[in-house]
Amino acid sequence: MTKIYLWSKKLHRILAIVITFMTLLMAGTGLLLKYNSWANKLSFLDLGMIRYIHNNLSVLFIVALGFMILTGIAMYLYPWWVQYKNKKSISSTDITK
Repeated sequence: MTKIYLWSKKLHRILAIVITFMTLLMAGTGLLLKYNSWANKLSFLDLGMIRYIHNNLSVLFIVALGFMILTGIAMYLYPWWVQYKNKKSISSTDITK
């Protein structure tokens, strides 16, 4: 169980960084889609390309967020699991009169 916790912790940190960059990209593309005049001032940007990036990135964002939620749940429940396991092992080795 400790290996799962450590793996979850590492993956959670990586996903936090990935989601941060994805959020910045989605916010930027979302603003350009909402305010077309900004994108029109930048002649090298194509609204079709911006929409394509925003739509495809949103799916990856949801997948990454889902995995981040799962790893967060695993990290949240791990201390309770260890505490439960320790109580169970102490009570089973307890000698009662």
